[in-house]
Amino acid sequence: MKSFIKILVGSPWLLAMNLSVAQADIYAYNDSIVSGWSDWSWDTTTLVTNDTLLKKSGTASAHVNIAKAWNGFALHWDTGGVNLSSLSALKFDINPGGNVAKVAALSVTLQNDTGLSNAAKLSAFATPPLAANTWSSITIPVSSLGGLALVNRLNLQDGLGQGGVIFNVDNVVLVSAALAGGCQALAVDSGAANAGKPINGFLNDQYTWSDSACKPRNVALALNDASKGGNAKQFTYTLPNGTIRTVNPSSNGAAGFGYVVAHLSNPSFAAAYGKDDSPLGSGSGATSNKLFVGNHHAIHEYTLNYVRYGLTQAALTNLSIEPWTWIYGPADPNRQYVTVYNMPVRIHWMLATGRNYPVWSVTFDLSQIPNHAVDSDFRAPYGDMNVEGGTGADVVGGVGWGDKYVFASAGKPFTMNNAWDYSQLNQGAPYDYLWTSSTDAEMGLAGTQLIANQNAGGYNNYQAQVWRGKTSANMGQLCINDQGAGPGYNHKMPCTSDWAYQLVQYSVANAAQTTSNKRLAWGADWGSLGNGSFIGINGYGVHGWPKVSYSTYIVLDPHSAKPTQAIAKQAKTISLTSLTTSIGTVRTKGVAGVGRSDNQTYSPVGYSPIYGTWELDAANNNVLLYFGVSNTAPTTLDMPIIVAHNYTLVTPPVQITLDGVALVADTDYFVSVRPAQSELWVTLNKKLAGKHSIQISN
Repeated sequence: MKSFIKILVGSPWLLAMNLSVAQADIYAYNDSIVSGWSDWSWDTTTLVTNDTLLKKSGTASAHVNIAKAWNGFALHWDTGGVNLSSLSALKFDINPGGNVAKVAALSVTLQNDTGLSNAAKLSAFATPPLAANTWSSITIPVSSLGGLALVNRLNLQDGLGQGGVIFNVDNVVLVSAALAGGCQALAVDSGAANAGKPINGFLNDQYTWSDSACKPRNVALALNDASKGGNAKQFTYTLPNGTIRTVNPSSNGAAGFGYVVAHLSNPSFAAAYGKDDSPLGSGSGATSNKLFVGNHHAIHEYTLNYVRYGLTQAALTNLSIEPWTWIYGPADPNRQYVTVYNMPVRIHWMLATGRNYPVWSVTFDLSQIPNHAVDSDFRAPYGDMNVEGGTGADVVGGVGWGDKYVFASAGKPFTMNNAWDYSQLNQGAPYDYLWTSSTDAEMGLAGTQLIANQNAGGYNNYQAQVWRGKTSANMGQLCINDQGAGPGYNHKMPCTSDWAYQLVQYSVANAAQTTSNKRLAWGADWGSLGNGSFIGINGYGVHGWPKVSYSTYIVLDPHSAKPTQAIAKQAKTISLTSLTTSIGTVRTKGVAGVGRSDNQTYSPVGYSPIYGTWELDAANNNVLLYFGVSNTAPTTLDMPIIVAHNYTLVTPPVQITLDGVALVADTDYFVSVRPAQSELWVTLNKKLAGKHSIQISN
């Protein structure tokens, strides 16, 4: 019988363990108990067998039967040990069969040969929550398993003392915090008992990842509660001088970032029901899910419903009223032609080591709404943050955007009488941004595709042709009596309704006023939600029905680095990059957006705009691929993310090379394995120009 605490007094291994350093993730169970580990479950009535019929991935899982009360499943590392400080988490997959209550109460601990760690209740860390005959992923941060300096054993103990605890467990791994000298692994802090970490009045999942300089960044993504959630409540990033800039929500009603807002072209349709046509999505109930948390990549998901108002099918069929007919309240006889529609929304935040900026991806599902029934723009992601990292008092220094043309204001601080330039065509992705006047800080949004392929810019923008291709020097003070505010609002900047995106134009009331409001939003013209096919303000074909999907980077960095414009240029470089393989196969198409099953054709071949990734299929878990970056590209291809499908291992590759030279894990590249989807995610921590080969070998 194996004892619960095995003491090896004077063991040479125990004396040497102080020198042990974690150099990679440490697998304890992977299709079988890994060599160097042994079954120390207690007592002899606890049976652990390989189950080849029920497994999360690979060929088998461990079937565990803890027959007696208070006994447990344990794995012991016989030939090694690890400093707890070099680990980020204990991770495994579990299927409770029909024993949900007993498995939920399992007590999880780490151990060395002299003592136990703090205990964690398994159910508090299950994603999705434990359910009968369903696999859940368990990720327990080492902060919840503290109390020891060194560990060489893990335990799952019967926490109810009832015995008869039967379950299957798979992919048991001690997750490394970092390789020596490398970037720290991505981590998520969900607070006590996985209930959310309190930040700025909300409970959050706080993700921390390493950026392109191996410096920590984080985002706090609010859970849905009585105060609502579904968006970011804090960002942090590290400045070049090593200080941390913390970006908190503003104090106004639009505080937070990354929620949904969309405006109807006819707001009276909503007003006739006593509702706002463009409510802030931060007030909507949203479900939150840690969809994927790998060593270096993560996807966080929100789902919600955003109500739209539009014409009934009968009104469309019979041409009962024009879409712009004003409805004068609930008693108006024309109200019968207007109805309420649900529009489910799915949002993903994707974070990756080596990348500075989260990717925010959305799908609006209008499939329950007839074509042309709704006429709406979109302005998501939307919000208001203290971009300078202070109290929000710093005034806006300037604004800029890219739709079909590139716009930037000149001089600071920003006023509606500033000079501007809107004369050059946009060669990259759509984007918009603002910067602060006294602090070197910028916040912006940039698409993952060229403007010709991504509908953005031109919300409410009926007069774009008046301003595009011009400068303030040759336009003068063209906007007269803007918004009916009188002569005090004659100014040089384009009229408020003619901006390509909603920024701070509604935050000033005269031509000389400055503003500390830092509203930032995305946008596209009317019909972008609801119209099956039309030519948008940028002159490209748009499909606004039955589903609409797009993605943007959320940019936070010093303004002096021109970060938003730089990431927008990546779209042009990507369009001039080829991906080929001699081992494995490049994917030519993939899903059209988050939460969708229909496909889009990739352009260029292999490039998915959903998360900005390069997609291919592995051959027997090996890949040899080739990037070719044209010498006409405006910049290098920076930190490309490769997603290899049909990757059936639960362990990282044995080796990755660039042009035949072996790369160093967690320094030259960052890997996450996603076994449930048979995916390998690799961020190459390089900036590529010309032609290069990358080999992924097992």
